[in-house]
Amino acid sequence: MDHLETSPLHKLMVSPAGRLLTSRPFETLKTRSLPREFAVVRARAAADVALGEGPEAYLREVDAPPAPHLHDRIERALAQYAAVREEYDETMARWNSVFWGGYESLPDERVAIERDRREIAQRRAKPSDIFGFLAKEHLVPPVKFETPDPDDALSRWHHELAEPERLYGFADSRASEEFPRVERSATVRGPGTVEYLLRFTSPSPHLSDDASARVYEPADVDGDLPTLVFHSGWGMFDDQLVYWPEEEYLARALAPEGYRVILPDAPWHGRREPLGNYSGEPYVARAPVGLFTLYSAAALETAVLTDWARTEGAPVVGVGGVSLGGTIALHVGGRCGEWPESMRPDLLFPVGAPGAIDQTLLSGSLTKLLDIDKALDAAGWTGGHLHEFAPLLNPPKTPCLAPERVFSFIGSRDGMAPARTARVLFDEWGIPRPNRHEWDCGHFGVLANLIRRDEFQRTVTRELDRAVRDERRKTVSA
Repeated sequence: MDHLETSPLHKLMVSPAGRLLTSRPFETLKTRSLPREFAVVRARAAADVALGEGPEAYLREVDAPPAPHLHDRIERALAQYAAVREEYDETMARWNSVFWGGYESLPDERVAIERDRREIAQRRAKPSDIFGFLAKEHLVPPVKFETPDPDDALSRWHHELAEPERLYGFADSRASEEFPRVERSATVRGPGTVEYLLRFTSPSPHLSDDASARVYEPADVDGDLPTLVFHSGWGMFDDQLVYWPEEEYLARALAPEGYRVILPDAPWHGRREPLGNYSGEPYVARAPVGLFTLYSAAALETAVLTDWARTEGAPVVGVGGVSLGGTIALHVGGRCGEWPESMRPDLLFPVGAPGAIDQTLLSGSLTKLLDIDKALDAAGWTGGHLHEFAPLLNPPKTPCLAPERVFSFIGSRDGMAPARTARVLFDEWGIPRPNRHEWDCGHFGVLANLIRRDEFQRTVTRELDRAVRDERRKTVSA
């Protein structure tokens, strides 16, 4: 095969059988399965740092109670996972030499190694066949919490609470001159696309890793490309899995039509997963500080990607995201006013995001499902404390973009990202009613509608095209 193919799972989801994804019974089943799903990846994350140390040390690392009767099974599971890790490490070494090491390779060779990488990365990331027995027997919690003390957090972040721009802004007006250098990997052919990776040092002073993103362009690039930067949801593994929904329903759908789509890895997600954590775990494990640390870093990284797209000739740039990604987009839209002009998006497309994070931490259904509420209570966090952090957690009450350039999508029955809080924020932002879309569904129904319908995709392309025409008219009149 001379190019990557559309995932068979995606083909199933857009088939008539995929209608089940939008049903209430499926949403209920999916929601109830979350603790067990995250327990499996928690068990794997613990194995990454406890291989070779024995079952007792492993159970301590996974934050599970003693289980002498399972030691033999745990020994076998760790040995099985060690073989997977070894194959993963060997494959990644070959992949890095091809895509980042300057190794002279043929297009077919890059397709083959990319396919191999995804298959072994998925086996490593979600080894349900290896650690599922631990999750099934309820020994493993879905999150290993590192909840900060509220008084310590207030002391640590008091300057940022008084001036949120310290967290969400760049150091000075010369920010664009001091941007990290963006590196580009070798390319690989997709289904009607050319795909490659970007990496750069995160501009956030609170992270110490490289930001990364996957870029999708038409196979035959002709002229400058309107660009969409779109963030995935919490806990996604991105291109560490064979099937990444945003890649299929958005990037590989729009790129062949003449658009560039950039899918970033959020901090602690995908290829940025920290050792000993699963993808996205620090976000909730360190709540509420983990939340605004991620929002601010991802917002600044989006600014870098927006600026990069403009240097590549993008006439307009839109920023969007789903769930956690939608919250990132709202922060970008509410914080970018003081950024250099080249970093500010022209359009905003938030999907399935709440409007008030402090309230979501108190009443969102995910809080109870993953015992986030219990961890916050045990550490001494109250509703009053969370409200004190609202200036850093919540998107600002006024946008930095014209309201008519914001296009929102929510689920009317969404309890994880409470729809009522989103409606309040959109009212405060003054988003025109025709720009506000509601689907009759819950949180997982929002993703199902993104996958199965083209309403969002058509909105994005229509508004990108309209913005391009507006820019051309401005140029002509000038």
